[in-house]
Amino acid sequence: MVTDAVKIMKDMMEAANSQNYEKLTALFTDDYVYEDLPLEATSRGKKELIVSISRVHASVPDHKWELKSSFSDGHRIATEWLWSGTPTHDIDPERPATGKHVSFRGVSITELHNGKISRNTDYYDMVTVQQQLGA
Repeated sequence: MVTDAVKIMKDMMEAANSQNYEKLTALFTDDYVYEDLPLEATSRGKKELIVSISRVHASVPDHKWELKSSFSDGHRIATEWLWSGTPTHDIDPERPATGKHVSFRGVSITELHNGKISRNTDYYDMVTVQQQLGA
């Protein structure tokens, strides 16, 4: 159902923001694939999902992921979102924390399998992010 698909995205963002990893992982298939295209990063499975989300929380503890709009055909979801936060802790030597607040919009294309998220690909403008960070 289309309404259920959009609710899954809302629940996913809420669980990610609140660091509720149990609720978060329940929304995904075991063989889940995540692609962050601007960072050229891919993670697979629930374990790598938690590692990725934990790194975000560690480096940007005040982050907020906000759903702006979403539509679905029941199997695929297109979501427009706003992500904001202040990097305060280094977790990646190539991306040191700047203490500068960032806010950027992006789009996710998400696929569902048996009512769970099986694949998610994020698209956003990394140049805008880097400019806000002072690069």
